[in-house]
Amino acid sequence: MAFDENSFVWLNGAVVRHRDALTQVSAHVLHYGTGVFEGIRCYETADGPALFRMDAHVDRLFASAKVYGIAMPYTREELTHATCEVIRKNGFTRCYVRPVAYLGTNTLGIGAQCPTEVAILAVPDLGKVPEASGLRLMISSWTKIDRRMIPSTAKACGQYLNSRLATQEAIAKGYDEALLLNAEDKVAEAAVANIFFVKDGVVRTNDETSSILLGITRDTAIKLARSLGLRVEIGEIAVEDLREADEVFLTGTAKEIVAVTEIHGHTIGNGTRGKITKDVQDAFAAATRGEDAKHGHWLHVVSQPQPTH
Repeated sequence: MAFDENSFVWLNGAVVRHRDALTQVSAHVLHYGTGVFEGIRCYETADGPALFRMDAHVDRLFASAKVYGIAMPYTREELTHATCEVIRKNGFTRCYVRPVAYLGTNTLGIGAQCPTEVAILAVPDLGKVPEASGLRLMISSWTKIDRRMIPSTAKACGQYLNSRLATQEAIAKGYDEALLLNAEDKVAEAAVANIFFVKDGVVRTNDETSSILLGITRDTAIKLARSLGLRVEIGEIAVEDLREADEVFLTGTAKEIVAVTEIHGHTIGNGTRGKITKDVQDAFAAATRGEDAKHGHWLHVVSQPQPTH
């Protein structure tokens, strides 16, 4: 996901080149992680580029900012318009978008009242795991930050140091991704994705009581699975549940929906992507391409600017 220095980003109300989108080294976020962000996908559809579940992402961005007392200087509509502007300006037909709101510069005090800065970046390709392949997960030695310490339902910059540590450990040991347990030694989530498992045709995932981010792709997978006639249960997950599962998959904006075929040396099912995982993946792909009329409201078409006179 390397950035093109000549690409366009939106910063504090204006579209500028990436190389010119600067902030100061005294910015509060740089020292204390006081920022919130989102990851949003834009997909190719018959109607042109379209942002997937944009309303849900913007709502969560504002909710996260409220938790940390970060005043948002723009409306939801203004940020949606700005996101479309960045996509159009870069000429992207599909891309990954990262809006971030963070405290800028004033003083270095932990409780300083600093102005909020807002940036919107976009990159054309994140790369992805082939749909038929699966990930190998390591159970991390790092514990997921408990929701009583930092609110797990807010998507804040600083809390991702926990995910960074777990990811570095997993990669160093030859795995694709980390699986974090919570303070009760129950399953929380992967470093940057939610987790599901399938047993005897029933799909199960956990919720905020397990110290997870309530992922928008997680919510999408739940709704799609139910629309396919599958039974979905939500509750606590033990490591043993995953070991005994017929299928396991992860969900997240960056990863989309991807099978897990191994957890800490233990093969899941027959070691390949399962049928229910594939069915949910196929339903997700149809929704993102605009081929699912029932969920057409999930797409926000990047409309062309109106001509001026």
